[in-house]
Amino acid sequence: MSESHPAGRPAAVATAAPPRDGVVRQIVGWVLPATILGAAIGGYLVLGGPKAPPRKEKDPPKPVAVRTSPVEPVATGIDLEVDGVVVPLREVTLAAEVPGRVLRKMDACNEGRVVAAGDVLFELDRRDYELDVSRLEKELSQAGLSIEEVDEELAQNALSVDLARRQVDLARREVTRLEALKAGRIVTESEADRAVRDELTAANGLTTLEGQRRVLAKRRNRLLEAQSLAATMLEKAKLDLSRTTITSPVHGIIVEDKVEQDSFVAKGTPLVTIEDTSVTEVKTSLRMDEVARVWGGKDDTGGVHGFPEVPAKVVFVLGDRRYEWDGVLSRQGGRGLDEKTRTLPCRVRVPEPTKLRAVDRYGAVLPALPPEAPRSLLRGMFVEIWLHVDVAQPLVSVPQEAVRPTGELFVMREGKLAILKPKPFHVSGGRVAFDERDSGLASDDRVVVSQLSNPRDGMEITEAVK
Repeated sequence: MSESHPAGRPAAVATAAPPRDGVVRQIVGWVLPATILGAAIGGYLVLGGPKAPPRKEKDPPKPVAVRTSPVEPVATGIDLEVDGVVVPLREVTLAAEVPGRVLRKMDACNEGRVVAAGDVLFELDRRDYELDVSRLEKELSQAGLSIEEVDEELAQNALSVDLARRQVDLARREVTRLEALKAGRIVTESEADRAVRDELTAANGLTTLEGQRRVLAKRRNRLLEAQSLAATMLEKAKLDLSRTTITSPVHGIIVEDKVEQDSFVAKGTPLVTIEDTSVTEVKTSLRMDEVARVWGGKDDTGGVHGFPEVPAKVVFVLGDRRYEWDGVLSRQGGRGLDEKTRTLPCRVRVPEPTKLRAVDRYGAVLPALPPEAPRSLLRGMFVEIWLHVDVAQPLVSVPQEAVRPTGELFVMREGKLAILKPKPFHVSGGRVAFDERDSGLASDDRVVVSQLSNPRDGMEITEAVK
C-alpha cells in the first residue's frame, strides 16, 4: 500500500500539463495561412495585376434609312364617306275613281312587273258611263234647240214691238187732231173719246209685247244655264268614262296588286301600288361635324332647314368591283337630329338610277358593264356615299400609314427627324388631311411611312434606296 501511493502522484501531475506538440500545431495553423496570403499579395503587387484591354474608337452612327412620302396640298376639297340605304322616291297607290266591275286586268299589273308611264293596267265596265254620255249629249242638243226657239220668238217679238210702237204713234196723233177739232165743235166728244180708247189699246198692246220680250229674255237665260249645266254634266260623264281605263302615272315597278279580274270595285278602292323608279333616293345620316363641313363649303345653304346642292357619288361594292352612280345631296330627311344616334337624316337624290359605271379594284373605269353588274339602284341596297365638299381653309394630306398610333407624324427635314403631333382635319380615301395653318406641315415636307425603332427628335435619317 505504501508503494502504490508515490506512483500515483506523478501520474496526476503529467495529466494537468499541456503537451508541447499541440502548441506547435496551433502556431503553425495561424502562421502558415497568413504567410501564404502575404506571398500571394506580394506576387500580385510584383506582377502588377491584369492589364485593361486596349480601347477601340467607335465609328459615328450612320443615318437610318427610311421610306418617305410627300405631303400633298388638297386643292379640290374633301370627300365625306357615309353609309346609306336605297329607298324609293315615292310610292303611288292607284284607286278606283268610279265604281264598276273589273273587265280586264293586264299582265303588266302583276307584282314585280315593270311598267311605263301611260301603260294600261285595268279596264272597268264602261257601258253605264257610255249611256250617260249619250243621254247628256242629247240633253245638250235639246237645250240648244230650245234656245234657238226662244231666239226666233225674240226676233218675232221685236217686229211686233216695232209695229205696236208705230200704231201707238198713229193713235196719239189721231187723238191730238180730234182734240183740236173738238174744241172747234167740228167733231163730237164721242169721236174724240173713241180715239183716246184706240190710243190706250195700242199702248196696252205695246206694253204686253215688251213684257213678252222680257219674259223671253229671262227664258233664254234659263235655257243657257241649263245648256251650261248639261255641258258640265257631259264633261263629267266623259271624265268618268275615261276613268274606267286605269293607266300608270309613273315609270316604275309593281310592288302590290290588290284586286283581280271580274271583281267589283267601289269608288276609292285601292287597286295597285307602284314604286316610282325614274328617280331614286338614298337615305343616310350625317354627324354634326359632317353637316358643318357641308354648310361651310357653300354660301347658299338653301334656307334654315335646307342643304346646298352638294355633288354625291353612290357606290355599291360587288365582289372585287364597285359600281357608281352620280347624285346630289338634296334635302334634310326629317325635322331634326335623331334622338338615338344624334345624327341628321338626309336624302341623296339619284336622277338617273339606271346610269352607272363599273370600276375595277385599281380604280379604272371599265369601258363596258360586266354581265353581273346591277341594272339599276334597287330598293334596300346598302351603299356608300361620297360627298364632295369644298373647304375654305388650306389643307395638306399625308398617307394614313404615316400617322403613328400615338397620332404623331415623323417628318424628314434636311436629313433629320422632326416629330409632330397635329390635329387631323379629315380622314378619307386612305389619306389624312390637316389644316396647313396650324399643323406645322408644309407642302414640301416628306413624312416617314416606314417603321422606325427608338425614334427621337433630331436623329439623322436618309431616304431608303428603292
